[in-house]
Amino acid sequence: MNKGKILITGASRRLGLFLCRNFLGSGYQVLALTRSSSSELRDLARDESLRIIEVQNYQTGSVQSAIENIKSTEDKLFAIVHNSSVFEKDSLEGVYSAENYHSLFEIHMSLPAQLNFGLADLLYDDDNPGNIIHVTDIYADNPNSDYILYCSTKAALENLSKGFAKKFAPGIRVNAIQPGPIKFLPSHSEEQKQKVLDETLLQYEGGFMPIYQAISGVLQNPYMTGSSIKVDGGRALGRG
Repeated sequence: MNKGKILITGASRRLGLFLCRNFLGSGYQVLALTRSSSSELRDLARDESLRIIEVQNYQTGSVQSAIENIKSTEDKLFAIVHNSSVFEKDSLEGVYSAENYHSLFEIHMSLPAQLNFGLADLLYDDDNPGNIIHVTDIYADNPNSDYILYCSTKAALENLSKGFAKKFAPGIRVNAIQPGPIKFLPSHSEEQKQKVLDETLLQYEGGFMPIYQAISGVLQNPYMTGSSIKVDGGRALGRG
């Protein structure tokens, strides 16, 4: 049974790839937006229900071409899940990098805004509203001083989410998911992992499934918009 079409950004790896696989398994058709498709994503594309759309470094012109491509081939979308993200530490020397900040802006703010404006017509439905879900971060509310630039753009994405909820109601529901320590990066040391878990009320790595479950819950709940849901094992409380 086809439940509708979901556009997922940052679809090639980690959470994005997991979401693609699970939404396909749940009966959705998936449009996978990515800067470069991984072999795992290409394997998923053997399923005719998944379509890969590549964009060049999420640059405005390339994203606009992708929007026009989607609008020329699709007449309706059920949801957009804004998963694209780069978790980047500020300079260790304390030197401001405009280039790094611009990259964070493009991925966390410009890309979601451009897609939301560009594809709103495919989502809007007064009787059966479409959905936009922004994956932000618990640091949007309480920033980490080692990741100030990253946190500021995730906070801005939270603000965009609320603004779009107002703008697109009642025909599109717009919500945000704030992950915590769901899946450590390979670069995290054991000491770093333990420090994070010590500050988390549920002291284990959550994995990607709780994020998929939270997104699915939002999609199934018709009376939610403008909300932000923490899926963090209690870390936002635990770290103070």
